[in-house]
Amino acid sequence: MKTTFTTLSAAAIAFAAVSGGLVGVAKAESVADFFKGKTVTIYVGLAPGGIYSNYAQMMAPHFSKHIPGNPTVIVKHQPGAGGLSALNYVYNVASKDGLNLITPNSGMSKRVALGEPGAKFDPRKLNWLGGWGEAVNVCSVFKTAPATSIEEAKQKQDVFGTIGKSSTTYTNPTILNHMLGTKFKLISGYRGGSPIRLAMEKGEIDGWCGQYLGWKQQKPDWLREGKLVHLVQFASKRSPDLPNVRLLSDFATNAEEKQIFSFVQGGLDDRALAAPPGVPADRVAALEKAYIDTMKDPEFLKDAKKLKLEVNIVTGKEIADFVNQVMSLKKTTVDKLNAAMGKE
Repeated sequence: MKTTFTTLSAAAIAFAAVSGGLVGVAKAESVADFFKGKTVTIYVGLAPGGIYSNYAQMMAPHFSKHIPGNPTVIVKHQPGAGGLSALNYVYNVASKDGLNLITPNSGMSKRVALGEPGAKFDPRKLNWLGGWGEAVNVCSVFKTAPATSIEEAKQKQDVFGTIGKSSTTYTNPTILNHMLGTKFKLISGYRGGSPIRLAMEKGEIDGWCGQYLGWKQQKPDWLREGKLVHLVQFASKRSPDLPNVRLLSDFATNAEEKQIFSFVQGGLDDRALAAPPGVPADRVAALEKAYIDTMKDPEFLKDAKKLKLEVNIVTGKEIADFVNQVMSLKKTTVDKLNAAMGKE
C-alpha cells in the first residue's frame, strides 16, 4: 500500500510539473499580477490645496506608469491631528497588501521620538519608498507685522496661525518662544496651509511657520512684491532661495542649544512616501523602484516644474537611516525638547 501511494504521488507530482505547478498549490502570483486592475491609494493627512496634496495629485498618474501591472493611483485626504489621523489609519487599520500608502507631513518621526500620545505607529517599521527632497520651513510674516525680526519678536507680538498643537506649525514657533524669548501668539485649528494663508489675507493673523515652497506655489506674487519677511528657516542647511535668512541653529548660544536646534530643523522624512509594515517584501521592492523611477521620469519632472517643485531624490535607505537616528535620542534630550515645545 505504501509503495502504491508513493508511486501515485510521484505520478501526480510529475503531472503537476508538466501542467505548470504542484497539485493543490496555486501558482505564485507575480507583483504585476497582483497590482493589475487594482487601485493604490495615497493618503494625505492635510486638507486639499497644500503642498502635500498638490504633489501627490500631480505624482499619482506618473507613479501608476512605473508600478508593475499599472494600477490606478488615487489620492485621499484624511485631515486630523496635524496629519496623525491619516498615518495612524494607514499603519494600523488599512490593508497591508501594498495598496495603501502614506505621504507623512512634516516632523512625523520627530513627534514619535518626543513621545506624542496620539502617534500610534513606529516610524522605524514603515517601509520608506523614497522622498523628493528635504522640506525648508520658514516662519514668515507680513512686512507690516508688529515684529519683522526675531529680535523685534522678543519685544512685540505677532499672531501666528497653526494647524494644531502637534504640528510643526505650532511646535516650531513654540520653541522660539521658549528658547529665544519671542512672544508669538498662536491660534490653532486651521486645516492646512491654504486656510492659514487665507487668514493672513483677511488680516486675522500676521504669519505662520510653514514650508517655503508653499509661498512659491500659492503666493509667488507676495514674494515678488516683497510683502513677506522670513524670520528664520528650519532645514539642515540654508536654502539657495534664502541665503540671508538664518537657520534656527544659528541662534544657538551653547552646545546644548545647538544639538536641540539641529534636531528640530532637520527633516529628510518630510517629503516622503511610505508603505505600512506587513506589506510583502517583493511588493515593497517594486513600489520603491517605481517611486524612484517616477522621480527620474522626464514627464514627471516637467509637471513638477510647472508646480515649482524642486526634486532632489532621497532614497528609502537614507530616510530610514535618518529616522533611526531621530529615534535614538537620549531621554534627557527628549525631555529638554518637550519642555522647549511647551509639553509636559
